[in-house]
Amino acid sequence: MARSSIEDFSVAATNDLYTPRPTPSSCWSPPPPGVFKINVDGASSDLEESSSIGVIIIDCNGETVAALCKPLQSHYPAELVEVFAMEQGILLAQELQLPRVMFESDASNVINAINDFALGTSFGHIIQDIIQAQASFVFCTFRHLNRAYNYAAHELALFARRNDSHQRWIGVTPSFLVSIVQADMLN
Repeated sequence: MARSSIEDFSVAATNDLYTPRPTPSSCWSPPPPGVFKINVDGASSDLEESSSIGVIIIDCNGETVAALCKPLQSHYPAELVEVFAMEQGILLAQELQLPRVMFESDASNVINAINDFALGTSFGHIIQDIIQAQASFVFCTFRHLNRAYNYAAHELALFARRNDSHQRWIGVTPSFLVSIVQADMLN
């Protein structure tokens, strides 16, 4: 048993821990014609004891259809804030009556919970609402996106937290996001 443990340790110790990770296959790209891309993100700060969300909707031409930032009433765990962000993204898309949507989030556990119909979590009731909301769209998908390509939604969430501000923009890119949205189109 001791020899087996030593062998396991030796194998683990010889692995190169500094091997670069593969380039993520998920990067931001405009949606297909007729489809709206909705990027969502949550921000939660233990230090500031606050949480907030950001949502941005982009069309196939890279134009901002709508954006939303919202501070939450309390501090929540990061995973739950990501679920709230997805919920707000869905509500905004429904309000705008967008028929074909692609939701993206950098919270892989939330995307997996939605795609796997994982209702047994502490936030399963919200996941269930999200899954049921899919029926209100002609086309609806949920996809994980590398955090580096979800920067606009993240900045919206941070803006809400910094300014304690709930804001919506319809048909215009918030001024502090213009360069970020333009840079996304170049990637």
